Amino acid sequence: VKGGYITYLKRLSDNEVIAFAKPDWNLELTLFQDSNGDQYYWNREGLVRFGGMCGIDTTNCLVNGKHTYTNQQRLWETMSIVGDDPYRNFLGYTVKRNIGISNLGKRFVYFSYGVAVINEQSGSWYRVKSSPVLNNYRVVKEISSNYKDFLERYLGGYSIK
Repeated sequence: VKGGYITYLKRLSDNEVIAFAKPDWNLELTLFQDSNGDQYYWNREGLVRFGGMCGIDTTNCLVNGKHTYTNQQRLWETMSIVGDDPYRNFLGYTVKRNIGISNLGKRFVYFSYGVAVINEQSGSWYRVKSSPVLNNYRVVKEISSNYKDFLERYLGGYSIK
């Protein structure tokens, strides 16, 4: 696969899972190479100028060796949430399975959805409380449309056990 972030899954608890986007360092975020051939991570300015994120399941998204505006925007949106280190902090979509009780006393299943940032290396994560991010950010929408049903089934679906 050349380009295109890879979606990883991680169980956060017995009833919650996250699907997160991990960009390709070489083809999306790119690495800075000096005259000696040593490679370095880009700082924020370099990422904003040269980096981008291809869409989900995209095998190659560079045009003439450069990112399109859409790819750059996808990275800018991601960095506005994860901060200046998209090499280690990843934007994710969470699905949580909940059990409610109706006014007739019957138990029922419902799901809640959210956004989180995860650092895979440390295992730490935190929630992002923002409806605009959940509903409008490209990466979150792409993961949601591709994984929502799967994640609901993975957590046990709508059946009460």
